Amino acid sequence: MRITVLALGSRGDVHPLTALAAELARHGHEVRVGASMNLVDLPRQLGLDVVPVGWNQQSMMQTERGREWVTKSTLDSFLQITIEAYRDYGRRFGDEAIDITAGSEAIVCAVVSEQWAAALAEAYDVPLVAYDLTPSRPNDVVPHPLVALDPLPTAAANRATYLHYTRRAWRYRRELMFDFRRQLGLPAMPPRQLRRPLELQGYSPTLVPGLTWDAYRPIVGDLRLTPADLDRAGMSTLDPELAEWLSAGEPPALLTFGSTHVADPAAMMAAIGRVCRSLAVRALVATGWGLDGVAPSTSPELRVVPYVDYDLVLPHCAMVVHHGSASITAAGVRAGIPTMVCSSYADQPFWGHQLERLGVGVHVRFTDLSEDVLRSGMSRLTTAALRRRAAQLGERMRAEPHGTLLAADEVDRYLAG
Repeated sequence: MRITVLALGSRGDVHPLTALAAELARHGHEVRVGASMNLVDLPRQLGLDVVPVGWNQQSMMQTERGREWVTKSTLDSFLQITIEAYRDYGRRFGDEAIDITAGSEAIVCAVVSEQWAAALAEAYDVPLVAYDLTPSRPNDVVPHPLVALDPLPTAAANRATYLHYTRRAWRYRRELMFDFRRQLGLPAMPPRQLRRPLELQGYSPTLVPGLTWDAYRPIVGDLRLTPADLDRAGMSTLDPELAEWLSAGEPPALLTFGSTHVADPAAMMAAIGRVCRSLAVRALVATGWGLDGVAPSTSPELRVVPYVDYDLVLPHCAMVVHHGSASITAAGVRAGIPTMVCSSYADQPFWGHQLERLGVGVHVRFTDLSEDVLRSGMSRLTTAALRRRAAQLGERMRAEPHGTLLAADEVDRYLAG
């Protein structure tokens, strides 16, 4: 079957769908990937047919407006800046999406492109598979992550938050979507009778206990490269120099802020150094986008690298401090180590708060992060009870099936139905 995978956003959005695309190709499907223009390397390394589409989220987030976007704490302010970005890039992406999906027999997408993908699936009369990094469909257990962080007193109240989000989001998106639907020759609103999409729940049931869905919303776990694809991409073993550094001392703390903009990288690095020395903890810093410009370096107590594969590195670490993306959140818990989340936007506060509720981590907002806050949070990660709980949760997650393999099987069953 000819499948188009629309993989847009940051690394945490693109890499999971790339993993799924590679596994679907292994199942015999003819897969084309539309990936953010700055993140096409991994699909190419895996031998996938990949086309650069959409926007460079790294460049967007490094603008003044992009930096403002990730610090917004209210739903309306977040949606307002999101839709401004979509207006800037949406028309071009709409044209690209039409081109890349022509002739497709199924479309796979994540939340960042779901509005476009749903309209394309309707226009072509093909099945749609959506991938959720976090609970984002109405349920009884947790509220919408952008509306509330704590579960509300009743199931009805939790469900109501999803209706609230949908109404607020549609207020901002409707004109853009009306334009795209007109471009496809569709009516302004979709008919009520459409084939129900498959909505893969891409997170561990261990991280959201009590949440259950029906067959159209299977919880598959986080999507990550399979061992075979890690090997194909040259990512199946640790870099020898990093492996030597890890083995030369006590397990370090891994610190990374992913795509979160750090206003003064030099000051942040100095603060990390002081905090880790005061706690007698070695530090491994992955600069990512947020600390872009900080040069790689090595000393016995501090190593700075551009990027690491979380599942490879975290089992060698004592703790992890990060921005709260779904992928590194899952990897940290799977490794059985405690986590400090310094969240900015989207699903990050949800995951930080969820780890705190599960007793395996500490959550602060990135805008509140200071040297004292970092020291206090990392100190809490050394407590025996928290470390014990993290080890127990990690054991449970490691017993779960591989999310990518499970997801690909679910997609095959859905498409065969």
